[in-house]
Amino acid sequence: METERSESSSSAPPEAPGMMLQVLDGAYLQVLNGFGFFPSAEAVAAEYLAHNNNDVRRAAADLINWQMTKAATSGFLTNIGGAATLPISIPANISSVLYLQLRMIASIAILGGHDVRSDKVRTLVYVTLLGSAAADILKEAGIHLGQKLTVAAITKITGLVARKMATSAAARLLGKLGLSSARNFMKLVPVAGGLVAAATDAGATKTIGVVATKLFIGEEPAATGKSLDATLGTQSVGV
Repeated sequence: METERSESSSSAPPEAPGMMLQVLDGAYLQVLNGFGFFPSAEAVAAEYLAHNNNDVRRAAADLINWQMTKAATSGFLTNIGGAATLPISIPANISSVLYLQLRMIASIAILGGHDVRSDKVRTLVYVTLLGSAAADILKEAGIHLGQKLTVAAITKITGLVARKMATSAAARLLGKLGLSSARNFMKLVPVAGGLVAAATDAGATKTIGVVATKLFIGEEPAATGKSLDATLGTQSVGV
């Protein structure tokens, strides 16, 4: 009983997922429009596609590789953190990684031919931030990772389902970022900057990139004998 009271009292307030969505919405707007010297997701997708002879899968793998490098570079996180203007104040390491990963996912969605300005696609981008855990939320909407996401499948997602998916993704993301307790939440400002170190590493970014590719582009046909992991490891573009 004492443990239950302790866990309950340490949980983030009910409004936390909604506030997290405000953060995501603010970052996503910058992803779509670009800001400062950071290009938009559309510009990033176009550049990677051009540097990979219009090969969508190679472009996606190249993009993931470079974002993995950025996620592991503290200098990049510091530089971008001051530039990002979000509706709620959060530490540079969180805002930087959210921007970095959101832009990567949105760029991959564009490579897959999806309209990233659509509310439903935006929700799917948010869900993808969960990495491998996204599969559970996607399954509830009848979407299976590895199968190319179609317009028909997106259309079947009702507004109510999309809102539930977004809220669920935000709640889980709070836990992933180390913000799920009331002590660390404090209007989405952690007590110490190192709380989300696990979310900033290259491994997490790779997982999210792979999930994004499976969702928005689909898995490589078995006949080719290639996997996305096999194409990761070299990079040629630096956006």
